[in-house]
Amino acid sequence: MPAITKPADMPKHVLDSKIAGCNLKKTPLLPSCSAKEKPQTGRTKTDRRRMELEYFLRSCVLASQIKFTQEKLTALTLLCTPDVIRLIHYGYLASSPDCPQTAFSIRLLQFHYHLFRSAVVSNSAFVKALCNFLDSRSQRPSYSRGGKYRKRVLWVPFSYSVDLYACIQVNCCTFFREGLQLTPTEQWASKCPRCFGPRENEVKAHQDEPTIIVALDGNFQQRHYAYASKDDPLETQYPKSFIPPSKISPDATEFAATEASAVGIDPPCSDSHKAANDTRGETSWEKCDDNGLFASTCCHNIPLMFVNIYKTGKKLYYPVSILQNLLEDFPEEKFGILYDLGCHLESHVRKRNLLSNQHSDLTFATSVFHAYVHEWLCQVKYNPRLNMWWGLSDGNERLWAFLSPLISILRVSTRMHRFNSIDSWADYFTNQLNEMAAHWLFEKLEQAETVYASSSAALEKLHTQPNLYAPGNNYTNEFLENQCQLEKSYHLNSNQSSERQKIELGRLLCMEAELDQACSWRHKGDFLAKVWYAKTELRQGFLALVEEKQPLIHVTRAGKSTTLGTRGQQKILEALRKRAGNLRTVLDSYNSYAQAFIASNPNRPAPTTITYSQLLALQADDMFWNDGLFTNASEPWAVDPLTQQGIRHLAYYNQALEEKRCLGWEARSAIRWATEHHSWILSLLTTLFDGVPFPDESTPNQMDPLFPKILLPLLNHPLIQSIPFGSKLEAVALVLHTRLIELTTLQLDWNKKLQDVFERTSQQSGDAELLSKWKLQVERIQKSIDCGLLMAVPGEMAVELLGVMNGDQLNTLPLPLEDDQDEDEDLEETYLADIEQIMSTTMLADLEREAGTNA
Repeated sequence: MPAITKPADMPKHVLDSKIAGCNLKKTPLLPSCSAKEKPQTGRTKTDRRRMELEYFLRSCVLASQIKFTQEKLTALTLLCTPDVIRLIHYGYLASSPDCPQTAFSIRLLQFHYHLFRSAVVSNSAFVKALCNFLDSRSQRPSYSRGGKYRKRVLWVPFSYSVDLYACIQVNCCTFFREGLQLTPTEQWASKCPRCFGPRENEVKAHQDEPTIIVALDGNFQQRHYAYASKDDPLETQYPKSFIPPSKISPDATEFAATEASAVGIDPPCSDSHKAANDTRGETSWEKCDDNGLFASTCCHNIPLMFVNIYKTGKKLYYPVSILQNLLEDFPEEKFGILYDLGCHLESHVRKRNLLSNQHSDLTFATSVFHAYVHEWLCQVKYNPRLNMWWGLSDGNERLWAFLSPLISILRVSTRMHRFNSIDSWADYFTNQLNEMAAHWLFEKLEQAETVYASSSAALEKLHTQPNLYAPGNNYTNEFLENQCQLEKSYHLNSNQSSERQKIELGRLLCMEAELDQACSWRHKGDFLAKVWYAKTELRQGFLALVEEKQPLIHVTRAGKSTTLGTRGQQKILEALRKRAGNLRTVLDSYNSYAQAFIASNPNRPAPTTITYSQLLALQADDMFWNDGLFTNASEPWAVDPLTQQGIRHLAYYNQALEEKRCLGWEARSAIRWATEHHSWILSLLTTLFDGVPFPDESTPNQMDPLFPKILLPLLNHPLIQSIPFGSKLEAVALVLHTRLIELTTLQLDWNKKLQDVFERTSQQSGDAELLSKWKLQVERIQKSIDCGLLMAVPGEMAVELLGVMNGDQLNTLPLPLEDDQDEDEDLEETYLADIEQIMSTTMLADLEREAGTNA
């Protein structure tokens, strides 16, 4: 099928036939033709199975009935028109480019397209269900042409038609993007208006504060088995969201060339992540060609770029390639990078001198979900909850949870189908997140205000406490900030190798203590080393228990999916019991060493002893895990619980303020993008209908000074260059009207909560004008809907729509539609009332019967 799935093969006919997302109410008729009929052979005049999808809305019961009908279509094939094109005019997409034997209804493909994006159904399962449904309502079984009473295998040709339809959707997006000559910044803004939309009048707290936050992560569940297909997609066939291999190879080469510069980078954090090690899962990978995906998302979880992991593990040059591509489009912006190995990535980028021109534009951190597996000294520098400019961003991996339903079916698909399906689902995920953008901003603002209130209350309470390290004074924010900086300064300048040697010494001393209980003659520092080592072991056991519980926690979260199953849960519970037993043993050792240290050093700050239940209730980033006691016993940040709590509350307080400020920026960026995009699309449609003649045959002179030059990129686009001028106008109008429907729907979804966020965040210059423009557009959208002018069917645009949207005073307008009451709620109330009446009657009858029996 390669010939039919090329992007340039079919789009001009598709756009002309209006199947790019619109409904087909009629079967388009071909123009009259005097060409001779082809010779009738068994392969030219064929019986084609017609599978139609029709919607019938029955208002009386408020239910939709989907009806599939099946009939034979005899297509008259003429010499002047290829079969594939004629079938499109009849409303079908062929499954092969030459002498097609099977074609599927465009409506059916549209239905499958939306079904697949909202609920993953494999092509084979969909076709099997459809055939069973149709065969049960057909007088003639659907046997194959070869006889032998074998059922037809339709899922293979159906897959070809599905891929072709997906290609058509991509072409429509390409036509819109290139026809409007969108810049890279505008294309990114269409993907996430909150991150990449127009930004004006923003006042940052610091010149190095990131403007855009990007989360990076890899996933090895999204594999592909090598035996499933042998196709090797060309780079030109890669979806736009995938970085082609040719753009990754230079980074891989540079990594290999700078290997010597990376010698000496401390490995403990990277070693704690299995995903970074190529030896992980070799028995699984040897059967695969594509071993997984590496992805980037913005702080709103919208997928930005993908890298296909081909026959390797999670290499550090994958995130570098993604950052390189982003920085090319935003050379002046500051980026915050969240990565599970953010510490390791920054060390390699700086020591290898990668991205050398943009070092000052990048700030690295670990995602909150992965931060707890890092050493404390690493968390102090890279944990977003302990540092500035990150707000309440967490970098959680919601993208992988959304893509998880694709895992099983894409492992055995073709590689090209895998790429297209992931790209399609990523687009669908993007659309869903953008629809919920206002709700997301509203919820994040509520969270930020809650954190702000709780941290403010905690700080106010702490300000009433006397500060033992500043006699005569209470705790202040200035003191806490100074202690926080001292802690960071120590960890940034400390000798990590020396600390590890002390922990190793503690391990050896603990082993010796097991052999010799009489150690009273030893130096007091030996007790401290033992406690330090025991606490390190306790933390590792605690983190292992936390990681083991993650799949079970994932199951209990609303909206999450899992393939764990009952047996998998039982295995995890059994593993948890084993780890819990080991953890209790380690805890007993830690407490015994801590008590021994306290007994031998009564005047020194003592390590905290803890019970098993208290340990299980701890968070992975609790201040209990602070190792400052072992290195800086005289510093408040290391030994004073009130100072440690105050540092944490002050960090939350500042992060809540940062979050509220950023949410205000994002709300204004989204509003500004929507209003500007709305005005632009509306001006193009107005120019198209008011400034361009609609000739029957002749093509107007585009060099005429009166011809609107703004439409030339659309009308001269290569995808529609071979069709008549009138059909070009129809195709352009269809695409623009489709975009207008999507945008106005988005504005209505955003309106209430986005205005709420706008008004509850810090004011900026130009707010009054921006909000006034937004309200005016929303008011006109609502008026158009009330008058029945703004319909959801692409291509069916009322004549008066542009006048209402532009604010023109029209003499005649359709009467506003009556605002019917919610019939669903009425029916539900009636149903509940009937049930209540029936239950009351039944209960009374039962009581009477029971009373009679007792009498």
